[in-house]
Amino acid sequence: MGAFDGRTYDVAIMGGGPAGATLAARLARETALSVAVFEAEFFPRDHIGESFVHSVIPVLQESGALPKVLASDCWVKKFGGYYAWSDRPWPTYFEHAAWRKDGHLRWSIHCNRPEFDQILLEHARSSGAEVFEGTPVTAVRRAGGVTRIELGDAGETSARIFVNCSGRTGSSTIVGNKPFLSQYRNIAIWNHVVGAKPPQSVPGDWNLFSEKNLSPIGCFIFEDGWFWYIPVPKIIQGRRVRTHSLGMVTDPSVLQQPGKRYTDPETFMRKAKSVRFLGELLKDAELVSDKFLTATNYSRISERMCDFDAGEIRVGDAAYFVDPLFSSGVHFALQHASAAFILIRAALDRAVPQSLARDLWEDYDAILRTVAQGFALGIDQWYHEIAKDNPGSAYWGHRGGEQTFATREETFAGLVNGSVGGDMLQIMSKGTNAIDSLGEDGSLRRTMRRLADREPPADALVRLKPEVRIKESATIEAPPVHEGKPSPFLHGPYWEDPQARAGDVRRLFPGPIPCHRFYVPEGSNRNHVKFVEERHGGLGLAERLRDGRAAYGELKASLTKPQQHLLMHLMLSDMIDVVPAAALAA
Repeated sequence: MGAFDGRTYDVAIMGGGPAGATLAARLARETALSVAVFEAEFFPRDHIGESFVHSVIPVLQESGALPKVLASDCWVKKFGGYYAWSDRPWPTYFEHAAWRKDGHLRWSIHCNRPEFDQILLEHARSSGAEVFEGTPVTAVRRAGGVTRIELGDAGETSARIFVNCSGRTGSSTIVGNKPFLSQYRNIAIWNHVVGAKPPQSVPGDWNLFSEKNLSPIGCFIFEDGWFWYIPVPKIIQGRRVRTHSLGMVTDPSVLQQPGKRYTDPETFMRKAKSVRFLGELLKDAELVSDKFLTATNYSRISERMCDFDAGEIRVGDAAYFVDPLFSSGVHFALQHASAAFILIRAALDRAVPQSLARDLWEDYDAILRTVAQGFALGIDQWYHEIAKDNPGSAYWGHRGGEQTFATREETFAGLVNGSVGGDMLQIMSKGTNAIDSLGEDGSLRRTMRRLADREPPADALVRLKPEVRIKESATIEAPPVHEGKPSPFLHGPYWEDPQARAGDVRRLFPGPIPCHRFYVPEGSNRNHVKFVEERHGGLGLAERLRDGRAAYGELKASLTKPQQHLLMHLMLSDMIDVVPAAALAA
């Protein structure tokens, strides 16, 4: 008999990294559910991803872990980043546009990942979750409304809901595979250096961070890829030392070329010191070790993000990972964990109708897929901009001309929702914040043209298909302001003290939000178009569309922006009949 035989949990989480630990802590602190975390390794352990974007701060605050993180010495406050791919690096603060309006700097952290991850896992344990390190999940199967979980020599356990937080390479699953995103492959190679200058010290009138000594991440393009440069407080020979994480992202095939075996310390440092701007920071730097860490082929996306009937949710890299260029990995992991908390609580609450809980799970799958594809479009366009400024680079020429995803309805949906913008647009547009300033041949611009081509002629009549219905439902997506409280990203004073000002802002996912959904009774359960009436005016739009006498151009001009977005979603979901003017005349 194994140690776990006969035990059944409400929720079993595979993986104790930031996603799994954060979800476990929330469940243990805020519900009466039994929660177990099965982690294959023993913490602390090294991990890629030492610099985060600001969205992690509200999640850590909501989980109760933020005070423990801030009380440690493992982090440095981070205010944004700069990206050097041409003669002038391009910087951004977090929520750059909001900072211009209210003057409040949003912030995140750079951290020593082994310590950070251990703090979160210990927080989950102290919150009441059962945490088992050195206990890999070897197989899972669904039977009789529970998931049977094999734990190798430790035996077998079961759970009502299984959450896959196993990272980019985890394979134990019920609901499908996780294929690569694209044809090209990447390898990340990294180490740490001492004796280097902080990234904010690079001279230049472009450097937003230098005057007040604010710490950013630095990213530096070269002909075979790019380098990251991150301040990290590590413990070396028993004492705390400010190091800098220095990592290269390139194509594995590059390492076979003469003079480019970048896993060799001398070759790696010689190349890093030759890169413009980065070389200035590394003038007196030395590696702390000859041992390099690597990660390969990490850009993947799941075929399903969750499945209500299978009782599985995928979170973080187990759901998808697109690209490291914008330090987004932990951001997505913690955002997914916050959303998954709502899914689990709804699924296991007998007071919540099963149909409504199923809608929430379908929301999670659709939202994650749309965000991943919209984010990938932005990265693809960014690569295109880099390639334009580096015409002699085979690496950037290849990546700048390839689209990660084939354009599908989810891609268009992401554009309608405006998922490409904010600080990413600030950087890749070189400060103009105008999509029209980007290269026309980039993936984002091409897809936007294809989306525009999907619109009907102005004189065509548009009407809701007769089989389309509207039902009351709920969604996990929260509006910018909910119950009188703004999102923490909009509210500058929150960032003065996220713990003390937590009551000023709404939670990232405040719970199921009442909404309506357009749907077809006999259609796919995944083909819904949701709206919150107070924000979108969907009921009024439906009334006008059922009338059947609206010319598209005239109708669109009379709608609010949210109603225009809703109309476009209805067309993309094949819920609208379009009657050309010529057919009417005939």
